[in-house]
Amino acid sequence: MIQSGTVTSEMLAFIKNQVLTVTDITRSTKLTEILDLYAAKLPSEDVFVVQNSRNKDAQAVIADLEYFQELLMYKEAVEQSIDEVMHQLVLERKDKPAEIDLAHVIADQDLDMERIMKLAQDGDFE
Repeated sequence: MIQSGTVTSEMLAFIKNQVLTVTDITRSTKLTEILDLYAAKLPSEDVFVVQNSRNKDAQAVIADLEYFQELLMYKEAVEQSIDEVMHQLVLERKDKPAEIDLAHVIADQDLDMERIMKLAQDGDFE
């Protein structure tokens, strides 16, 4: 589905300068230039999108290693916060009766007795 949106000069500049094809990288010194950019003392927030022109789903991002590590730390902090909130929520609800009956859960998960028994035997409850 095509979405409409406002295009800015900043977006176009990013696409022109930082979206590359595999050919752009393999037939030029562009990769070396990108790595030299990242060699500066401070982490660079510059990112480059590399795509295969023959397969539009084949895309990746080149980013400064330190910047990527920083982003991963943010991700891990968010995940840890979510885990802590969920743990606290479980502790608060552990003594409360369930508001949904088992038959409803079974119907929602499209389970049958055979599947339930197999899950119970395997110990696979996810």
